[in-house]
Amino acid sequence: MKKSIVLMLSLFLVLTACGSKEKEEKATEATSTAATQEATKENSKTSDADKMKTAETPDFSFSYPASWNAFDLNQLNQTAIKAAYVDPAPKVAFADNVNLAADGSTITAKETADQAIAQYQSGAAGEAIKNYKKISYTDTANNSGVLVGEYTHAQGQAELQVILTQYIVPAGNGTYTFSISYAKESYDNGGKNRVQQMIDSFKLSSTATSGIQSAPASTDVSTAAAGSEQANIADIMVQLIPTVTDNGGEMTEKTYNYIIGHSDLFPALTAESKKKAKSLVDASITSRHLFKNVIPYLDKMVQVSGTVVEVQEEETEIGTIAVIHVADENDNSIVGLYMNSTGDILDGDEVTMRGLPTSLFSFDNVSGGTTNAVLMSVSTVQKTQ
Repeated sequence: MKKSIVLMLSLFLVLTACGSKEKEEKATEATSTAATQEATKENSKTSDADKMKTAETPDFSFSYPASWNAFDLNQLNQTAIKAAYVDPAPKVAFADNVNLAADGSTITAKETADQAIAQYQSGAAGEAIKNYKKISYTDTANNSGVLVGEYTHAQGQAELQVILTQYIVPAGNGTYTFSISYAKESYDNGGKNRVQQMIDSFKLSSTATSGIQSAPASTDVSTAAAGSEQANIADIMVQLIPTVTDNGGEMTEKTYNYIIGHSDLFPALTAESKKKAKSLVDASITSRHLFKNVIPYLDKMVQVSGTVVEVQEEETEIGTIAVIHVADENDNSIVGLYMNSTGDILDGDEVTMRGLPTSLFSFDNVSGGTTNAVLMSVSTVQKTQ
């Protein structure tokens, strides 16, 4: 499992929320509404400018700037995030913030950092994380490590530099990742020292990993989609793909940008948009090309036909979302993510899907082996018989 995708998803959700002024105004000090943020106390020995508070639970504790507010985790619907605090009055178009995520990964801190760097640089987070550059990685005590990087964050028409510091702490049967994000201006004006204070303050209890679990393949896609009403389809799909592929797939910048530029096609619901989707298909691209190397085709519309192995639909706050597993004539597996209902399509039906090849991934099959699959962002799906 690629643990770094969980990291990136958690960060992406927090950044999206914190970058929105409307959601900043919804941030609240009422930590009683968040079970993991149940106790807070002020350190009165410091000056007003440097006051810190402490978030404490039975599993962990850490300090954060006293002026920051607890972020309502119900807005994220991400069980991986255990706590989050946000600057309610940012001076620039980015709210400095800290969040703590946990999952069942057991790889080393350095491996986690390397995977995270690759994911950030892939462009899968779209406008939230662009041009990521590693500044440093340092091994620290107890097999933990600190990754520092800089990236461009786009909020509306504005772009600004953000410094992201992540304290990666393996803990028995899981890993905690303590992520601190500061606008570069804030970081250069006292933020760097506060980051170090927060990292130094972070503590885990001996039972901290008892509640950490890896997300199963059957995780409701509705949990990833909740709270995304203001995001476009591409952003929503970025969040959904790790769930659909059990953290085995991702959307690259190339596919993301294509969907942004053709938002009327994902899904194509009118006769005109369906006709347009069909006209954009490159008939020379087959599943054999995709399984050989999917990279050249991540912004090419393709068409696949075959038998529905399984179709599942989920009712979410943003509408019906379907996942369609199709086996084509070459016995290749194509899994389509379709942001709409599939109508009367059922397991065993013959269908044609049109859309964008998005990622290669694999899953365990019933024979005890592994099946390689192509994830497709589906524009249209229809019965052929």
